[in-house]
Amino acid sequence: MTRLTLRAFGPAQPAPNRPQALRAAFGAMAGLLVTHLGLWGLGRLFGLPDQGLLAHPLLMAPLGASAVLVYAVPSSPLAQPWSVVVGNTLAGALALLALQLGWPPVVTLGLAVFASLIVMAWARCLHPPGGAVALATVLAAPAGFDASVNWLGLTVFAGSALLVAFGVGYHRAFGRPYPYLP
Repeated sequence: MTRLTLRAFGPAQPAPNRPQALRAAFGAMAGLLVTHLGLWGLGRLFGLPDQGLLAHPLLMAPLGASAVLVYAVPSSPLAQPWSVVVGNTLAGALALLALQLGWPPVVTLGLAVFASLIVMAWARCLHPPGGAVALATVLAAPAGFDASVNWLGLTVFAGSALLVAFGVGYHRAFGRPYPYLP
């Protein structure tokens, strides 16, 4: 391998601006905390069993990846409100549909992510964590996970919307544009 080829495996991003990196990390942490509290409140409002504020099951792991995009790269097309909210929600809905087919889990996993990618691209809401939403939904189903419309509405849609809504206010507080308008 040539030196240039080896260099291609190194970091492609420039060195971070430390204040911006700290602001993004704090925003992601605060955004996930606000989202968690909002989902806990919505769960109580809709009569879901209260498992305690700190053990709330409605906050899903793919929202962590969405938070990285919303707070660290808010000008990316992948981090825009339409992409986050609609991309995650479509992926969750398609995973629920794939589960209804009753196929083996490995086939359902592939189908859910495949369908999510195609439909997100078609709807112009490509959001990489949407693939994780589809995957997490299918992986959780065999463990007795309640894969339902309530889960789709509260966990996926409301969680994504809360994360984005806090992101709008957070970025505006620092004088940064979000959503980004080209």
